[in-house]
Amino acid sequence: MSYPHIEDIVIEFEGDKHSKYGLFPLVAWYLMDILVLPKYFSTVSVKKKRNRAKPIKRRKPKYDTNQMCIGIVAIILLGVIKFRKINDVLSTEEKIAQLVGLPRFFDQSTVHLFLNEFQKWHVTQLDKVNHQLIQDYGESSRQDILVLDIDSTTHSLESRKREKAVTGFNKKNRGKPCYQWTVAFVRGEAISQKLNAGNTHCKVPFKEMVLSAKAKLSREISIIRVDGGYLSGENLDFIVAKNLQIVTTAPYKWVLSQGVKLDPDKWEPYDEDTKLYDLGLAKVISTTENKFRVVLVVTKQDPFSKKMKNKKKIHRYAIIENLAIRLEAKALYEFYHERQTIENFFKESKEGFASGKMPSQNFRANEAYLQFVAIACNCFHWFKKNFFHQSGRVTLWQPSGQR
Repeated sequence: MSYPHIEDIVIEFEGDKHSKYGLFPLVAWYLMDILVLPKYFSTVSVKKKRNRAKPIKRRKPKYDTNQMCIGIVAIILLGVIKFRKINDVLSTEEKIAQLVGLPRFFDQSTVHLFLNEFQKWHVTQLDKVNHQLIQDYGESSRQDILVLDIDSTTHSLESRKREKAVTGFNKKNRGKPCYQWTVAFVRGEAISQKLNAGNTHCKVPFKEMVLSAKAKLSREISIIRVDGGYLSGENLDFIVAKNLQIVTTAPYKWVLSQGVKLDPDKWEPYDEDTKLYDLGLAKVISTTENKFRVVLVVTKQDPFSKKMKNKKKIHRYAIIENLAIRLEAKALYEFYHERQTIENFFKESKEGFASGKMPSQNFRANEAYLQFVAIACNCFHWFKKNFFHQSGRVTLWQPSGQR
């Protein structure tokens, strides 16, 4: 990577007239000068000429593929809720567009037509772009202990006309068509992802996500950390067969149904609302003969409903693991719940980067859009890690390596 031509950037606000995108020039500089995103998107071949007997004649587009990719990432980082809002929000922001190499931001029809051109191999190209960025700037492949977190979220959709949009596992909006988006993380970086139809259970893409992450990182995965939705005898047998380590949860009743007897004196308190019981090795599910270490958890949690403010709901579940190193029950409880930080990714991607607003009726176009969201989230994640700021009227920003 060449040394950036700007060493320091000082941003100073005067008076009460603050630009809505006042700090975006710093982000744009990071994308263009530090990460050099145009170099990575040069491999994407949407709308490029191919060797065909009768090649398609196209007029020369105003924006080439590289500019479209950079523009989409910029629009996502600018927090535009839906692409149809581009004309209303960014039509006058020519200076912002020029920071990322565009004469001005393209309109909503241009971006929709561009995304609808994506086929499976184009989505794979975007996945390779994300992978190469992680290899060059991420921390995932440099970990001594590689902990892989896998989680999924439901994207409710406005219309059944969208390809593969069906009713399925949609707890918050029952009966609505949806997609299931599964993402694998290492240290908060989105390594791999998979978009499925709404009636696809999260157990289904589990093996694919593990093998994909392992291939991309080119090294063994130390620990896999998932919630109880991924629990099945098939997946546990897969973990044992591949000599992997896992930390997940199982229903409390499932463990007790295996003939387990509890000694009330062996419960140990974690805090005033939580107690733990180290059960040792036990069979956790009837569909597999493999045994796992089990720690039972009983905890009281404040309900979400304001009407039940004074009542605490009791949750019972079991944490199961086959770690090579035996952790104390309290340490295991804390280690498993560190995975809740990946919920911030889904929350931020939906609220800040509008990942839940699928832009197209075509499934491949929506897959491509989520690839752009993952790239944007990873870039912003590195931006936050690599820059520091000082409080005060004048804030000095520098790459962390230049302090």
